[in-house]
Amino acid sequence: MIVSKEHSLGFWCARIRQQYFDLLSERLRHLGLERGYFTLLLIVENDGRVSQQELADALHMDKVAMARSIDHLCERGYVQRSTCPEDRRKHHLTLMPKAIPAAKEIKLAYAALDRLAFKDLNTQDRGHMFRSLRGALDNLHRGSVRTASKTKKQRTT
Repeated sequence: MIVSKEHSLGFWCARIRQQYFDLLSERLRHLGLERGYFTLLLIVENDGRVSQQELADALHMDKVAMARSIDHLCERGYVQRSTCPEDRRKHHLTLMPKAIPAAKEIKLAYAALDRLAFKDLNTQDRGHMFRSLRGALDNLHRGSVRTASKTKKQRTT
């Protein structure tokens, strides 16, 4: 059976994500991380002054997935998590010494893969594509929130 994938955003995003992640993991294997590259970048860029919830919100991830990502970074010695004394539900993140050099390598690997992926696009087209993808993600995120609130409303009436 022939299935047209030409107009499926989900199909192409999934394929690109898999290939990009495989190449990224290959280039960064020596860091001992299996995931959490972008999470680590955000923690470093915020000097560790960011909560798990803020990271989850910024990356459109649920808090359980973010907690697992941070667990992985803690287990590998890149980040340390401590409970906030004022709010026991909140966790502070402290960067460990090897986090900053690793973040520099991760940034370089992202930049190299972006150049490879977009070698046929000029700067203006790249910018337009990123804005379009961010817009699509925001639209889908709002759609899922709207759907969840409608469902909740229907149950209460």
